[in-house]
Amino acid sequence: MRKEYSPKPLDIYNLSPDPFTQFGFWFSEAEEQLIANPSELSEANAMVLSTATKDGIPSSRMVLLKCFSPDGFVFFTNYNSRKGEEIDENKMVSLLFFWHNSMRQVRIEGAATKISMTESDLYFNSRPRESQASSALSLQSKTLDNKQKFDSDVNHLATTGKPIKRPENWGGYVVTPYYFEFWQGGIGRSHDRIIYSIDTNSSEKHWNMLRLYP
Repeated sequence: MRKEYSPKPLDIYNLSPDPFTQFGFWFSEAEEQLIANPSELSEANAMVLSTATKDGIPSSRMVLLKCFSPDGFVFFTNYNSRKGEEIDENKMVSLLFFWHNSMRQVRIEGAATKISMTESDLYFNSRPRESQASSALSLQSKTLDNKQKFDSDVNHLATTGKPIKRPENWGGYVVTPYYFEFWQGGIGRSHDRIIYSIDTNSSEKHWNMLRLYP
């Protein structure tokens, strides 16, 4: 099941020296491609979040990126879910974005920490009521014996018209990166891989850029 990739090769000198800026360029291009091809069944902000226990046992799942800035990459979840429990044990995580149309992927490694309650409240209150109700009632990652009853309870709460308060065990994390890898598929499997890593010898935050073998 081989496929030839033939995009324009990446020139390290044409990339931004700041990985957040470069990510923004690629993310915007991924969004534009999805707008141009609405039949494409994907989301530009979908990412694989990988966590691990304190013993190093990994797990991965798809989550949605909600915003990013030089401070990091933000997603939301139930703090009592498996990923939340693993982040409590081991804050080091990995993010992976893959954009099929452009044959690009970005891998990010960093530390996940909870954002403020105020920021989590703002996002929770902006969500559709069905999403609020589901988050309020879900015991995420725990055993569910009766899905029909859960769906009924969610629908009832969503249609009461009463404000739904953000549960204390639900909110956002921000991933603060120390490593980026920008990958683009190339002809003859000569893929481009450019990494950014923080220069630990610099007194100010500075990113080193290197090219890796395919």
